[in-house]
Amino acid sequence: MEASEPVLSSLIITLTHLPELQARALAILSERADLELGVLGGHWLPAALASTDPQHAFRELEAIPGVDLVEVVFVELPAPASVAESAAVVGAA
Repeated sequence: MEASEPVLSSLIITLTHLPELQARALAILSERADLELGVLGGHWLPAALASTDPQHAFRELEAIPGVDLVEVVFVELPAPASVAESAAVVGAA
């Protein structure tokens, strides 16, 4: 499902134990404009993803050689329009 606004997701990306493949995966990940990388801790890399199609982005990340697993820790979904409109009305009162 594609969102009209970017959906923010917090991820833990598990990288391979093979140093050369891990370095290649890090290089590919660091080139993505939709991904903010944290500090690598062992083989775990925290990241924030902002995407209008997060499911597609997750599949792309999982397909990168050297990426063993992509875990979604948190997803911030936009509020439905009716909730956002109600909040605006209450805030205006």
